[in-house]
Amino acid sequence: MSGAPMSGRRRAVGAIGACFLAGRVAAMAEDRVYRIGVLCDEQVPYFWQQLGALGYEDHRNVEYLQRGVDASADPDRYATRLVGARPNVIVACSNDLAAAAKRATTEIPIVLLYGVAPVEVGLVQSLARPGGNLTGSAAITVEMAGKSLELFKSAIPGLRRAVALLRTGDAVGRILHAGTQRMAGALGVSLTTIEVRDAGELSSAFDRLGRERPDGVIVSSSLGPLAYDVVGLAATQRIPTMYPFAPRVREGGLMAYAPNWIPQSENNARIVHRILQGAKPRDIPMQQPVEYFFGINLKTARALGLTIPRDVLLRATRIVE
Repeated sequence: MSGAPMSGRRRAVGAIGACFLAGRVAAMAEDRVYRIGVLCDEQVPYFWQQLGALGYEDHRNVEYLQRGVDASADPDRYATRLVGARPNVIVACSNDLAAAAKRATTEIPIVLLYGVAPVEVGLVQSLARPGGNLTGSAAITVEMAGKSLELFKSAIPGLRRAVALLRTGDAVGRILHAGTQRMAGALGVSLTTIEVRDAGELSSAFDRLGRERPDGVIVSSSLGPLAYDVVGLAATQRIPTMYPFAPRVREGGLMAYAPNWIPQSENNARIVHRILQGAKPRDIPMQQPVEYFFGINLKTARALGLTIPRDVLLRATRIVE
């Protein structure tokens, strides 16, 4: 399975490579201060740690510009202001922020940390050759959305009717949902959708689901922070639910399938390093996840009266008892 952890040998080779790069960066950057512009409205601790591991230290050889602002409030204004500060590279956490950076500059390199279907939404020409001044990670893909339903069906063989929860009007969510729909057809699952705008509509949606009793619910990544509320609602209505965010399993959600952000952050940090050393974004392929998190909460499964097949448990990277 693509979600299997890397072998010890691969991790050892990766650690050696990181140490080599760190030494190289420290030697080359001793007398230079790089300016990294930040367009993020969320915390990305793994990414900062990996840049540090490569030798980029705040107040020594790197200056972070506009770090930790609420860029989502007005992304174009923040992007324009950031471009005016002339950073060597801009890191953007989301599609919307990366798009704002692209509107603000065609020259300064942009690294998208957690892209969602970047080809389908038009941010890059292709994953192999992005073109333009943007590259980074395609953290969530259309194929991943379909894989989530496949795992859900494997864990619950009796899954025949499922409901996908999307955020109203979210274009990216609809693109990802197309992958879920294709997989539903292949698996013989009847898939319907419910779109919600806010917590009130989400609560009403689960009241409806409690009456209709589908076999399961798929939560789209487009739901964003609203997904926090789904765990409790799904438990109250006793509906098996699959999430796109790993923490939901620890909080009581039945299952989650998501990228492993640690190796993803390592890749992103290496991309930034390559750009700071002169590489062009158009020549750096967009990186897809190398590891996935597949978590199952057995306590929740028991509460729902479900027995997860052994072969599915063996595929899980995290099991909560």
